Order: sequence, then structure tokens, then C-alpha cells
Amino acid sequence: MICPHCSNPDPGSGRFCIHCGQALPQPQYPPSDSTPIWLSEASGAPATGGQAASGPAAPPGAGQPVASAMGAVSVAPASVWGPFAGYGTRGRHVGWLLDDLGERAEELRQAVTERFRQRAIPGATVSPRVLTAKGVQVQQRPYYLVQRNRVTAGLYLARFGEDVYVSQVSYLKSPISVARIVILLAIALFVVVYPSLLAGASDQIGVGFGGVSGVGDLLGLLCCLGPLYLASLLMIGLGAIYSVYKFITEKDIFAALRVTPNEFDQDDLIALEKAVEQTVREAMDHIGIDSKLMPPAARYGLRERII
Repeated sequence: MICPHCSNPDPGSGRFCIHCGQALPQPQYPPSDSTPIWLSEASGAPATGGQAASGPAAPPGAGQPVASAMGAVSVAPASVWGPFAGYGTRGRHVGWLLDDLGERAEELRQAVTERFRQRAIPGATVSPRVLTAKGVQVQQRPYYLVQRNRVTAGLYLARFGEDVYVSQVSYLKSPISVARIVILLAIALFVVVYPSLLAGASDQIGVGFGGVSGVGDLLGLLCCLGPLYLASLLMIGLGAIYSVYKFITEKDIFAALRVTPNEFDQDDLIALEKAVEQTVREAMDHIGIDSKLMPPAARYGLRERII
């Protein structure tokens, strides 16, 4: 196939030309409910049934061979967030080094791409993304991102000298607690209503035959609800600071509302990790590479943390 943009006779077999970085015409596949959904990297619009989105926009870094050649990297001037910011808590990060197979890195990448198209990972979307590290003058690297519910698995495959390096990292975005939302709304409502109650009690203070009336109500509001009002203001302030901090560092403005993942979330994470790992092994078998060179990882799921 000849690239319609730069007319190079060997644009590669990926979704983008390895020479000019522009999108290549994609073959049409028969629709199938079991085929993963491929997303356009730039627009994010899904194309169901294994059929590529028509006319996808060029990805970030177009013009460089990043999106097609998995071993290639480019450099971004700066990035505020890390490559997986906004995807949640990291589950695991494992890697394999396939000795003396560097020349077959592109062949393996093509086999993995095709296997993702064929493999039925229930409810998953698979998309190639160029991720950027955090800092100034940082690298960009192409990943496969496999997403299901709140779980994301990233797969990186690159030539490493005479070898092939395969890396897999997984992330789980914890669910938002309904109870925390209700508590937050109750606190916000109290903070709004309390000054009005205080002003109303002050307006009702008057002088009569029995002395000053309405003072008891005012003192009751000040003594009983005043400390609660100050504590509510403090909680809202600290929550806002924490949310801003989490957005700056992890791109998650709702971090304060999230709770510990439950068993269902852990099952989704482990299932996706194993499915992506097995996809690579099946691709290795397909091109004649012994899949035993990539043994199963020793651990799956979220990492245990002491603090």
C-alpha cells in the first residue's frame, strides 16, 4: 500500500504512516459484537464492530513516527501531569525482556494489534495513545490503552537494543461514594443557612416587660451551632485544598469523594491484566515466538501499601 499523503511505498501496517505520521486508509472488517471497540485517538469517537473510524484526525505529534513504530519516541516541551494522570490508582507495573528478538519487534507489534482486533475482551475499548511524561523536555511513548469500566491497562512494546521490551501497567479509578456526596451537600447547605438563622435571631431581639427577649435564641445558635459552623467551614476549605492538590498532581478533582475499591473493581482489574497479558502471548505464538519467554506475572491487582 502506498501512503496517500507522502506517497511512500512502505508506510507500515499500523493506523498511521511511519514516515509522515498521517492516518492511513483502514480495511473494512465485518461487524462483530465480540470485537473490541477501537477509538480514534484524536476525537475519541468509537467505531464499533472492529471497523476503524472514518477519517480519524492525526494524533498528537503527527509527522513523527511515534504512533506507528512502538520503539520510536518523541519529545514534548513540557507536561504538568504524568503519562497516566487521571486514570486512578496504579495496580501493578511489570515488564518482560525477550532476548535476541529485537529484529522482530515490529512484527510482534503488528501481531498484537491484529490480535486485539480479533480477541473478545468483554466490554473493553482498545486504542493507541501517545503518552507524555511529566516535566520539561520529556519523552512521549506510544501505548495501547485497554479500558473497561473504571480499569485501564497500558501496554508498551519496544525494541531494546537486540531485545524486545514488553511493559504492562494497570490503573483503577476508585468509585465515588454516594454517602460522601450527601454529607458534602448537607455541610454546604448548613453553611449557607446558618448565617440567615443567625441574622434572623438578631433581628428578633427586643425589650419588653420581662426584659430582653430573643437573646436566648441568639446565644443558643452561637453556642450550639457556632462551633459546628466553623468546623464545617474548615472541612470545606480543607476539602477544596485537597481537591485542587489532587487535580494538580493526579488530574482528579473528585479525589476527596472516592472510596476504597470493592471486590468487583478488583476482579475487573485482575481480569483485564490477565487478558492483555494473554493477548501478547497469543500474538507471540502466532508469529512463532515461544510464549514461555513471557511467563505469567507473579502478582495481579492493586499493590499493597503500608501508608
